[in-house]
Amino acid sequence: MIIWHGGHINNHYNTCFWMLVKSGKTEKEAQQTLKGTFSEDKNELLSQQFQVNYEDEPAMFRKGSSVYRDKVETKVKTDDYGNPIKRIRLAITVSNLDIIGPEFWGKHQYILQEGKYRYEYVKKFDDIRRLPCCNWIVVRISACQFDKFSLIHSFDKPNDETALSLMNASASLMMEQFPDIIFGYGFSNEYSFVFQENTELYQRNERLILSSCSSWFTSFYMMKWKEYFPSKELVQPPKFEAEVLCYPKPKIVCDYLSWRQAECHNRNQYNTCFWMLVKSGEDENKANEILKVFFHHLNIFPILLINSLVICCP
Repeated sequence: MIIWHGGHINNHYNTCFWMLVKSGKTEKEAQQTLKGTFSEDKNELLSQQFQVNYEDEPAMFRKGSSVYRDKVETKVKTDDYGNPIKRIRLAITVSNLDIIGPEFWGKHQYILQEGKYRYEYVKKFDDIRRLPCCNWIVVRISACQFDKFSLIHSFDKPNDETALSLMNASASLMMEQFPDIIFGYGFSNEYSFVFQENTELYQRNERLILSSCSSWFTSFYMMKWKEYFPSKELVQPPKFEAEVLCYPKPKIVCDYLSWRQAECHNRNQYNTCFWMLVKSGEDENKANEILKVFFHHLNIFPILLINSLVICCP
């Protein structure tokens, strides 16, 4: 993991700032005191006013954390005489080292396959795509490998009302977290969120919007799990992915939402028929074959099939 020197600067400032606040100053007064100060000024402030040597602070606070694969000598087996045979292996390592200067990279050239580098130019490689202005942003979040997840957690088929309520609760928290969301629509394992036309969320940075929405929704889902499934352990964490769409006109947004609701109807109709067949004794492959025939014809056939199965399987 490569980080530039912002971590040190931020922690240096925050250490001074909160020392001042804890000593009785308001946050505005603390900000004013630190305005325009340099590293030496902050060290002097900590030393004189609080008898704190900044260099004695934990390295994790001062330097942040680096995660990388380090070369370690590992015993792989023993020879015929009982002597250990060792090999160099790459092991994931967490450390709080100085990565600004050349020393770390000189010792770990294999990470970048390069002896020297300067960190500032890395920012030029950021591929920032900003979503077009005056467009309605729609973020669709959907669960990955949801069939496996629902099987592991024994969700009812074809619909689990509690699981759907959990999705709705997560969506409600999303609207609280992101005030620019004006509408949400969801079914099964997906939810679409419509952001207001002129939102400036993350300066309309596509990557930040996607990562933030998917991570927040996942967090809310996990946070609310026990509330909706108090007697069921979360065996496997859910995985939600997000995609973003931009629409220049409100009518297109309405058509998109209509499409998703039509998809909800189609999927639910199919799944209801499928699980009715399975519960009536058909195996899953045979149920799929039967439905291929029915759904090839007019929509009235699935409705008739459901009605007949309800009679057979009260």
